Amino acid sequence: MIATKELKEEDGVFRKPELIAGATKKMAVTYIVGAVCAALVTIIDSLIAGVSMGQEALAAIATAGPLLCFDQILHCMLGFGIDKLMIQAIGEGDHKKANRIFGAILIAVFVIYACVSGALIVCERPLLMALTQDPKLSDMVVSYTVPLFVFSAFSEVFLCIERAFRIDGRARLFSKRGIVTNVANIAFDLLLVSVFNFGIAGLAWASVISTTIGYTVTLSHFFSKKRTVSPDFSVIHSFDELLDYVKQDIRLGSSATLDEILDTVALSVQTAAIGSMAGAGGLAIWTVYKSLRGVVVSEGNGISASVSVHAGLLFGQRDYDGVRYSIRSGITLAISVCVAAISIVLVLATPIAAAYGIDPEIRQLCAECLRIGSLAFLAMVFLNVTTIYLPSVNKTRIAGRLVLLEHGLVVLATGIGLGLGLGLQSIFVAYVLAEWVAASVAAVILTRDGHWLVPDCNPQEIVSYSICLRPDQIVTVGENIISQLHDRAYPSRFCARVSQVIQESISYVAGHNPGEEIDTDVEIKEQDDGVTIMITDAGVPYNPLAETTTRDMSKVGELEKVIILGFSEEVSYDRVLDLNRMALYLVPAEASQTSASAAQATA
Repeated sequence: MIATKELKEEDGVFRKPELIAGATKKMAVTYIVGAVCAALVTIIDSLIAGVSMGQEALAAIATAGPLLCFDQILHCMLGFGIDKLMIQAIGEGDHKKANRIFGAILIAVFVIYACVSGALIVCERPLLMALTQDPKLSDMVVSYTVPLFVFSAFSEVFLCIERAFRIDGRARLFSKRGIVTNVANIAFDLLLVSVFNFGIAGLAWASVISTTIGYTVTLSHFFSKKRTVSPDFSVIHSFDELLDYVKQDIRLGSSATLDEILDTVALSVQTAAIGSMAGAGGLAIWTVYKSLRGVVVSEGNGISASVSVHAGLLFGQRDYDGVRYSIRSGITLAISVCVAAISIVLVLATPIAAAYGIDPEIRQLCAECLRIGSLAFLAMVFLNVTTIYLPSVNKTRIAGRLVLLEHGLVVLATGIGLGLGLGLQSIFVAYVLAEWVAASVAAVILTRDGHWLVPDCNPQEIVSYSICLRPDQIVTVGENIISQLHDRAYPSRFCARVSQVIQESISYVAGHNPGEEIDTDVEIKEQDDGVTIMITDAGVPYNPLAETTTRDMSKVGELEKVIILGFSEEVSYDRVLDLNRMALYLVPAEASQTSASAAQATA
């Protein structure tokens, strides 16, 4: 049973954003929970370091930041593109390719991470000389970072598996992983630091142990019936294919890698500037701000994760309206989240500084810096979402330019703030201004043509509808469909058949969701000599290909006749990103021939 959502027939516009925007926001909110829980690991480490070991431990964590950024750089280069490549392959209907991409990138990730982590362990002390000349501080940094480097290859493999499993829409599962990791981290932090006195190394080992425990939740998805992707390691026997997938992956992650490299440079410059201006106390303040900033960045990462996979899938299907709905909903959510975060910091800056164990004589300075720095949150998250969205629509170069602009401005602004000599606040003010200038440029680039850097429409699209399935109202869209197909010069008999198939398909979806209002999109596109019909809905999972084979032929409806009797050249079904996607390909000649066969069979 079908009810339209305010179809604007006079404009010829039938598509509404409810399904895509709703799916993007739903997944983003769940990912935010998981990402924030993961970020809280760093906050808890900083809190326990400040309270149990004093400001020197906070300074050590701040000094370790640029070194730990190597892990993020590699993740952006190797892990950032895995879900995008896989979702584009699935959008093109090639599951086998998606699984081989999965296997190829996991192999590359483990090998490269193991090599780089080993090199960092060997070269860490020479690298530290650029950040600090304090030997005691260097010793603390090494104690903190070595366990994290040792574990990094395994952790990244787990993280790439989780990114790939996003395709199955298991956002809640991965939020649970974040919660489990966070709870375990608190317990092991207290145990290793407060009970066994392992010092700052205890914080690192607590993170390693808790993360390992948390990822067992992720790995449980391998045994789930909802899993649709699996790594195909047989790709190792085709080295050229493996290398090609890794190259594509690196290309997709190039802007994010550049972002992380430049962020590391900017972070190093800011850390050095703050250390020279305000010493260990300034570094402690910087650590507190970075931990809060990390939570907001993780919220942006959660939004970006949802936007990137939805936009990637829709872009692969050339559903450009859907791409726009996805990025708009992500940015709207980002604004809401950041306004809330800024409000919290503005009100609670002083208690936050006290909770981190900041000395009373600099606590007010810390609170002022936190309030100033919080004003950068919205610009920072907007840039995060934008630069991750752009590679999903093959705009990697634009993303790279925005990254260069953002971090170039941050480094320049930090130098100006240090040169003015107006105190620690000047560096934070300069940072906020740099982020907002870069965000303003990104906003202009993204929206200047009104299409969000994707084509206005797919020239093969005939019509697109948004429909709400409700039990209390029946409004058919058949006449509109027939009219649109007639305008493309398709035979009358074929137009009627397509209309019947769509109505039966929508009724089929409604039958699996009795008594509920289900958002459904119907798209008709030209393909070769016929049309492709795509039915996308947010209802419960189903599989028409499996169910129709068990039915009595005399009782089947139009959809089942299409599948069994051959009205359709191709029929496919996927459960992707927590949405059902059923596609049928019909051609006029096949429809006519099969209609005659069906009539004879009925007689």
